[in-house]
Amino acid sequence: MVQQPQLRAIEIGKSYGSFCALDSVSIDIQQGEFLTLLGPSGSGKTTFLMILAGFQNPSHGRLEEQGQDITRRPAEQRNFGMVFQGYALFPHMSIEDNVAFPLKIRGVKTEERNRRVRHMLDVVGLGEHRGKRPSELSGGQQQRVAIARALVFEPDMLLLDEPLSALDKNLREQLQAELQRIHRQIGTTFVFVTHDQNEALALSTRIAIFNRGQLAQIDTPHTIYNQPSNRFVAEFLGKMNLFPLSQMSRSGTHACGRYGEAELRAEPSLALDASAPLLAVRPEHMQLHTSVPSAEGHNVVQAVLTAKTYQGSCTELGLSTSADGTPPMSLAVHADHLAARLEHGAHVWLSWPIEKSLLLA
Repeated sequence: MVQQPQLRAIEIGKSYGSFCALDSVSIDIQQGEFLTLLGPSGSGKTTFLMILAGFQNPSHGRLEEQGQDITRRPAEQRNFGMVFQGYALFPHMSIEDNVAFPLKIRGVKTEERNRRVRHMLDVVGLGEHRGKRPSELSGGQQQRVAIARALVFEPDMLLLDEPLSALDKNLREQLQAELQRIHRQIGTTFVFVTHDQNEALALSTRIAIFNRGQLAQIDTPHTIYNQPSNRFVAEFLGKMNLFPLSQMSRSGTHACGRYGEAELRAEPSLALDASAPLLAVRPEHMQLHTSVPSAEGHNVVQAVLTAKTYQGSCTELGLSTSADGTPPMSLAVHADHLAARLEHGAHVWLSWPIEKSLLLA
């Protein structure tokens, strides 16, 4: 028996005058998952979250919770927790009182309220700070207070709007680990908005990628990263090197195309019939050579070193080929790799396994 989604968004659209912020987005949100809404600024992900929360009404489409239409249900009646980028804590209240506030306005009795607050502060690792004011805590601690406050009334779903974006890199990574732990411990469904690709890959059960108000792809992090459905997804989530192909044909079990003087091969896909197919490969699947490598089971192209960027443990290489219309390529090598010591203008060869190639339209 197929499990009914906890929340179902059906053909959700949102327009502001002639501007379409969301274009018929449909997503089923499963009980207990960590769903990340990912996309560039203006892609519609936050608008979608605000519609889930009840802070905005869709222009068309509907929301169903456990099969019941809640499209026009007010936010305060949805039993969803909300965490914003800003902590929105009451500065004059103690941490304990901040977390207790949602329970007070719901009329929870003192004894039960105190029990829940103590438990939730322990969950977020702030039990020893309950008597402090927000100004006495770090930014990361304040954000954990905000998460505790959003979870203390036991919401059916927790909605998080870029809650880590104001934190520095190290603190963000610490809070990512905390969010994962809290999600596992509490089991509440999380819907998380971010524009940070690494954050999405690290945290999510599934990722929904938005582009210009549309849902570009939704799947597990592993599937989206390794099997992007189109060029936008391939380039937005992680780095991808692209090779425009011509003269497409089939050769046995492979699709073949011309790229300059080279013939490149990939697994066949729907993109085989596209007017301008692209062969895509992740940089980590590529190897760099200073002499012509064997082409057995591999694609091989020649390139010129155009840039080097030292990044500590690795060096990022910029590479170009003689083929027209090819975007610049990138490849990271270990700082001790021979290629990290090559001069600009050096001629090199790139190879990668055929099975690591993707055909995109």
